[in-house]
Amino acid sequence: MGGATELTALGAGDLARGIAARRFSSTEVVSAYIDRQNEAQPRINALAVALHDQALAAAKAADRAHPEDGQLLYGVPVTVKECFDVVGTATTAGIVGRAADLKSDDAELVSRLRAAGAIVTAKSNLSQLLLYAESDNPLFGRTNNPWDLARTPGGSSGGEGALVAAAASPLGLGTDLGGSVRIPAHFCGVCSLRATPGVLSLAGTADQFLFGHVQGIPDSAGPIARTVADVKLGMDALGVPVPDAAVDGLVIGLYDDDGFVTASAAVRRAARQAASALEAAGARVVPFEPPSVTEAMDVFYGLISADGAKAFEALIVGEQVDPRIRQLMQLGTMPAWLRPVVGAGPAVARQGRISHLIRTTGLRTDEQVRALIARRDAYRKRFEGAVTRAGVDVILCPPHALPALTHGVSADLGQASLNYTLLYNVLAWPAGVVPVTRVRPGEMDRRARGGDLIDRAARRVDRDSAGLPVGVQVAARPHREDLILAVMAAVESALSGSVDYPRVPPAPQAGLSSRDAG
Repeated sequence: MGGATELTALGAGDLARGIAARRFSSTEVVSAYIDRQNEAQPRINALAVALHDQALAAAKAADRAHPEDGQLLYGVPVTVKECFDVVGTATTAGIVGRAADLKSDDAELVSRLRAAGAIVTAKSNLSQLLLYAESDNPLFGRTNNPWDLARTPGGSSGGEGALVAAAASPLGLGTDLGGSVRIPAHFCGVCSLRATPGVLSLAGTADQFLFGHVQGIPDSAGPIARTVADVKLGMDALGVPVPDAAVDGLVIGLYDDDGFVTASAAVRRAARQAASALEAAGARVVPFEPPSVTEAMDVFYGLISADGAKAFEALIVGEQVDPRIRQLMQLGTMPAWLRPVVGAGPAVARQGRISHLIRTTGLRTDEQVRALIARRDAYRKRFEGAVTRAGVDVILCPPHALPALTHGVSADLGQASLNYTLLYNVLAWPAGVVPVTRVRPGEMDRRARGGDLIDRAARRVDRDSAGLPVGVQVAARPHREDLILAVMAAVESALSGSVDYPRVPPAPQAGLSSRDAG
């Protein structure tokens, strides 16, 4: 996005080593990143809460002292998603009524970052209620993608993705219930990891009051950074060190179409390009077909909406509500008797995938929830059986069907906003994203004509997408973050020298207001 300085061009690991060696001070580094945030903010609006005065005071204190053993991020600036409690700030998830509730303690993961010597410079923007794949809300406005201000950085951790991509943060922290750290990494050309659920604590986050009622779909957290090495460093600093692993000899299961929405030409190319790089590194790539992704989606959306959206309704009483939230509330609160009628109606019947969603979501009894969880368990067994039969160690696939979405289009994409990522939330597998390439001009108009609302929205996103970053998703069984990061590192090592590799976003276009909710 232009404007990066010598210091803000460095990653978290390089900054930590430079501060420790006294090549530059923490004050110099933190000041440089604050300047970069202030420069980028009018364009991308990724900051929800700036903590600049506190950060500068902490940097000066760090320069007067020395790192202790284990302080891997000593003096290094970081940012965290607004859903994390940070002492002296509110944790709102974009809800205006929560803006006066200032927290007296840090979330556990924020405390871990501080214990590792990190300095929190800001909290980043997100989607209202953390519920859609964009990052705007009535309280903080809309965040723009630094690669193209007319597009979203994704969500719900999109503010983190935008800050890291714009060289305004070397390391960010987000959460992920359906793809919220992986989709922003893909849209913004950076790296991320959703850790195995339970590995990183969600104590002191909005996720607890937003999703505490959701049964059967485990939430998680994870770091976002410009390099795989810094993602690994983030895990180490958070107290969950990931051992090294080798790619040589691994069996990689590859798919570039999940059977629900065909990925764009550039996204499919990225998956194949990453697979070729892994074969050159000594891995064996085999085709893999996941069991019915529609079944996993039915389970996901069924469990998310099983309370009839009552928990979310209670949070938004009297609130200014984002149109996408209003749409989700209408879907969640629709009476059971009305669903088959609406889902089969003439206007919706021609939209097969959305019609299916209407007919299969909504309020369920305790017995019906238990039945859904049984379906989830059966699906997990089917998936594990398919992986075992294929002899696969790691899965390689798209993180999303599309490159960065144009603002607002997630409302028309429906389930296609999350289909490539939510699968691994249903499975409770860890998964990460690493950049691969950028969309080429000849890849923008390859999608078949016709189709339903989702297909038409996808064509609109593909249009004028040349130059946008494209990543690949890497997933593995629970607690195999070592394999995921090893594969991500091999892809990065092989492809980061390519002319198409997404490094620095272009200089921003003029004339677009970052706070225009469009």
